[in-house]
Amino acid sequence: IWGGYQGKGAKTVLPAKAGAKISMRLVPDQDPDDIVAKTRRYFEQHTPPTCKLRFTALHGGHPVLVDTRHPAMQAAAEAMARVFGRRPYFTREGGSIPVVADFKRLLGLDSVLMGFGLNSDAIHSPDEHFGLDRFRQGIESIVHFLERYGQQPS
Repeated sequence: IWGGYQGKGAKTVLPAKAGAKISMRLVPDQDPDDIVAKTRRYFEQHTPPTCKLRFTALHGGHPVLVDTRHPAMQAAAEAMARVFGRRPYFTREGGSIPVVADFKRLLGLDSVLMGFGLNSDAIHSPDEHFGLDRFRQGIESIVHFLERYGQQPS
């Protein structure tokens, strides 16, 4: 969100322009085009007549909910338990990997998502970091996952 004077120091003036970028994490059964249309309509209905609105949709992706009971996800959980000493706790997290939803929606294929980062890694921020210890543990987990999942009956 931005508006008003952006330089050093203070200025007590009313801004001639203001702007915002809005990013939304969708949940299952929401359609990105529908959400964009509803958001646009909301802003159009609430923009005062003395203001001009410029609304630009940048991109969108469908949401997906990964089935944690799927045999591949269970093999991933077992692999991570072997490396980290305990089974992972599955949580619903927002993320933007549109191709995962496309695989499910268009091809009927489930994806395995294995996360090795910590909340404190500040992923996608200016001070993003990722520990080499977890990098190695991630590699080891994937090796165990491929071994375990490859042993399952087809």
